[in-house]
Amino acid sequence: MSWTDSLNRLAAQLTSHKPSLYPDEELDDLADIKIGKLSLDAFEEERKAYALTVKAGLHLFNESLEKSHALSQEIHNPAGSYWHGIMHRMEGDYPNAAYWFRMARSLPIYTELAERAYGYVRTADLQGITNMAFRERLEEWASGSGWDPCAFNELIERHVTRVRDEQAEELLKHIQWLEMRLLLEYGYVQSGGGGTLLESP
Repeated sequence: MSWTDSLNRLAAQLTSHKPSLYPDEELDDLADIKIGKLSLDAFEEERKAYALTVKAGLHLFNESLEKSHALSQEIHNPAGSYWHGIMHRMEGDYPNAAYWFRMARSLPIYTELAERAYGYVRTADLQGITNMAFRERLEEWASGSGWDPCAFNELIERHVTRVRDEQAEELLKHIQWLEMRLLLEYGYVQSGGGGTLLESP
């Protein structure tokens, strides 16, 4: 089976799931094996690096932090740094995550991600978030324009370490899901994938 056929099936399976903000074990051991078997032999060097970001991202959709980390450490482009940052954020190492988000600098997905993420918060009913200070922080964050991964990292850190509000968690998971899907699609396109990998949510 070709890279594209195998990848399409895995992506459809894994990206329908919204990963936890702080996963403690992978969802599906078999999915990790299938990701590992995705061959990169046909890729030339630069495109291969982006294909690796796709594999690193799929591992994170499967909540498999160690396997994603092993790949992202070998990727020397902004998308790889961003996946590296997400992995550290998901394990709760927020300062290390911020370092890798800064290393990523800016990515073409930032404009669309900001529009989707901020728009999602602005149209959400936040009244169920019982922590008033966190609700106000969310509203302030969503009044921004450009995407700042370090600011989102800080928002998740505050929630996970101090707030732990159920509605806020679902909202942040949805934004993380949007972030990961856009980054996965970007890596796929940069690897030379034809068309789109994911359907619009």
